Amino acid sequence: MTRTDIEITAAGRRVTGVGTGSVDSGAPLIVALPGGSYNARYFDLPRHSLLEVGAANGFQIVALNRPGYAGSERLPGDSVTFAGNAEMLDHAIGALWERVPGRCPGVVIVAHSIGAAIAVHLAARNPRWPLLGVALSGLSDFCREPIVDLFHAMPPGQAVVFSSEQRRGFLYGPDNTVDADVLEVSAPSMEPVPVEELLELTGEWATMAPELLASVRVPVFSVLACFDHLWEIDQAGLDRFNGYFTGTPRLETELLRESGHNIDHHHVGRALHLGQLSFAWACAFDR
Repeated sequence: MTRTDIEITAAGRRVTGVGTGSVDSGAPLIVALPGGSYNARYFDLPRHSLLEVGAANGFQIVALNRPGYAGSERLPGDSVTFAGNAEMLDHAIGALWERVPGRCPGVVIVAHSIGAAIAVHLAARNPRWPLLGVALSGLSDFCREPIVDLFHAMPPGQAVVFSSEQRRGFLYGPDNTVDADVLEVSAPSMEPVPVEELLELTGEWATMAPELLASVRVPVFSVLACFDHLWEIDQAGLDRFNGYFTGTPRLETELLRESGHNIDHHHVGRALHLGQLSFAWACAFDR
């Protein structure tokens, strides 16, 4: 499988990423957005590659480095917000769309965690390029109290570097749900995370989510993990979060067993990827 380095100038700033595959007849372009503390390689790790699964099934997938990650330029000052990310990525995806052959029906965003919150902001903007649907994973509204306490204890104004113990503790499920070397395999995708992202996730996001999710007017596929240690996962919380999607014409939800927050890197990651691709293909016919 051939990978292509992506570089785009969006609103005067550089956005980078990695892409693979070519658009099959009728297949949407998939743009993947990683979560906090991960670059675009989150979606292209050995044994856990959405890009490889997508290419094998006729999809072109571009995983983008969000602002401040890898080669993508950081947003200035108080623009380091989910909305600021969405604005810059709106321009970047628009530039990508201009390169796509005319037979492609549109774009489906696949996004994880903080990337998923940003994808919601993107969808709520009603972008000029044809957004067909959003596939979210690892996103709810209220974080668990220990996570809130942890993130608010981080030094202000500094990028946060999670330890291996922290990543293993709140991003992954029990030992039987992942390979023993999951941290080593995923190390190339790990990066410091702007503390602003963590504080927004545990603060303003819960307040803004109801209105933003109600503004999404495209099909939605939302997957959470039963061993997600970031979010409050119970039936009442799931019902509340899913109930916010009042504007979507189609909502598919799933609670995956045998997985933690970074679903892509668990044994069930392939099931997630195939589900996301199936959703993306269906979106091409929902217009």
